[in-house]
Amino acid sequence: MPTKKKEEKSTTSTKQPRAWSSTKFLDCVAYFAIMCIAIALIFRLIFKEHSPNVANAFQSVGECLSYIICIWLGFYWTRRKKNIWWLIAWLVATVVILVIYVFAVI
Repeated sequence: MPTKKKEEKSTTSTKQPRAWSSTKFLDCVAYFAIMCIAIALIFRLIFKEHSPNVANAFQSVGECLSYIICIWLGFYWTRRKKNIWWLIAWLVATVVILVIYVFAVI
């Protein structure tokens, strides 16, 4: 019997390519959001009074990605709740954020 366990162990230890999941995608988006926000802050620090348009662009992209991450993670959290009111409150807040953000950008 010990030989059988060794055989099972060797077959399960083979490395399989990792598939993309929603959490891995969120990790990637979060990384780029942080990079954009950091670059925007660096530009603002360097140019203090005369903040270039590039800094504003990086800030906008970083903020947008951050909103996406928060909305997505909030949805996963509300899915685990038994009460439908959590989902309704999340949906209302998400629509308010999207509408105001779109009107602020336009």
